[in-house]
Amino acid sequence: MTRLRLVEALAGFGGRPALVAAGAEITYGGLAARVEERATALGDARRLIMIAGGNDVETLVTYLAALHGGHVAWLVPDAHGDGAASLTSAFDPDVIVSPGTLGPAIHERRRGSAHDLHPELALLLGTSGSTGAPRLVRLSYENLQSNAAMIARYLGITETERAVTSLPLHYCYGLSVVNSHLLCGARLLLTDRSVTDPCFWALMREAGATSFAGVPHTFHLLDRAGFEDMALPALRYITQAGGRLAPAIVRRYAQLGARKGWRLVVMYGQTEATARMAYLPPDLAAANPASIGVPIPGGSFELREVPEADDPGSARSSTEGRT
Repeated sequence: MTRLRLVEALAGFGGRPALVAAGAEITYGGLAARVEERATALGDARRLIMIAGGNDVETLVTYLAALHGGHVAWLVPDAHGDGAASLTSAFDPDVIVSPGTLGPAIHERRRGSAHDLHPELALLLGTSGSTGAPRLVRLSYENLQSNAAMIARYLGITETERAVTSLPLHYCYGLSVVNSHLLCGARLLLTDRSVTDPCFWALMREAGATSFAGVPHTFHLLDRAGFEDMALPALRYITQAGGRLAPAIVRRYAQLGARKGWRLVVMYGQTEATARMAYLPPDLAAANPASIGVPIPGGSFELREVPEADDPGSARSSTEGRT
C-alpha cells in the first residue's frame, strides 16, 4: 500500500516539539502515536475520507492518519450546512470525520468504498479554479512529498523553525505550510485566529514564531493591525501566494522586511500543483515586484503563445500579458 513518506518519518523526530496548540505542546513521538491510533480507528479498507475542521490538533491528526492508513483524504472547512450537504451528495465520501465534544466523530457511511480509487491518489482539495465552479483536484503521494521537500529546500526550513498556521488546512497553501514543516521536524503553532486578533500576535511573540503565510487580503489586514510597528524579533520570513499582490505592496513590504530583519518571499502556485510552484528571491522583490520569480527546485516553466489571443484588445490577451 502506498503511504506518504513524511508521515512515516514523524516518529523519527522523537521528543522534538511538533505542535503547539492552546498552550499545550505535543512532541513528534506523541503525534506519531496519535496518528497510529487514529489510523486504526479509520479502518483497513481503503476509502475516501472527508475531514472537516479547523487548524486544530484533531483535524491535523485525522489528515495524517488518513494518509498513513493509505486512504484518500479530503479536507473541508465544515461537515454541516447546505454547502457541505451538496458536496457530500456530489462526491459521496465513504467516511466523514468532524469535530465532536469528546474528540472527532467518525461517521462511517459504508464499510468499503463506493469509488474506484487510483492507487497513487492521496488527497483531494477543493478549488474554484478559473470557472468559479467548485471542483476537486486530485493529488498523489509523490505530489505531496516532492512539493513539500522542494519548498523546504528553497525556504531553508530546518527543525528550528516555528510556523504559525495563518491559513486554513483545507486550503492548499495552508496545508503546504504544514507538510513542508513536518517534513523537516519543525514546530507548528496551530491557531484559527486572524492577523487582526491581538491574540495571534501574542502567540507569535510568546512562541518565537519564525514565519507566517499570507494571501493578498492578509496584507490589507496587516496594515489595519499595525504590523509595521510591531516588534517580532524571531520573525525570519513572510510568504505570500494565493493571488497577485499589487507591486506597490510587494515593494513596500520587501523594504519593510529589509529594515526589520525578515524577508518577504512572493510565490505563485496552483492547487493542481500542490500549491506553490514559483518564488521570487527576496533580494529581487523590491526591484521586480510584479514578477512571480523562478520555479521551485526541480520545476520548470514554459511560455507558449495562445493562438486565439491574437487580438491585443481582447480580455484573454490582456490577462495572458499580465501573467
